[in-house]
Amino acid sequence: MLKGILSLFTSGMFINPMFLIGLGGGAYLSYYYNAETIYAFFFDFKIYAVAVAIAFVYTFLFNRVQKSFSTIVDWPETFKQFITNSINLLVTLVCATIFFEFLIF
Repeated sequence: MLKGILSLFTSGMFINPMFLIGLGGGAYLSYYYNAETIYAFFFDFKIYAVAVAIAFVYTFLFNRVQKSFSTIVDWPETFKQFITNSINLLVTLVCATIFFEFLIF
């Protein structure tokens, strides 16, 4: 387990804002809510819509992909980056919530 946490530091994953938001959200959920509320919370559509909206704003404002050696935005690659950021945020949120719930309980 320590080797896995160390690899998160060495891979640069903690620099990714989607990872940090998911980690903070998981810590918040597990600290302020009990397990039954969190379970019901993840079956609600709103949490996924908010996560996708956050990933959309971050990707299309701050993380656009440029075509090589130009200032033109590569929209298909930016859309792929948006999908990747959305999945990263959701998976991190779920895994961090489970981890912190286990750690607190």
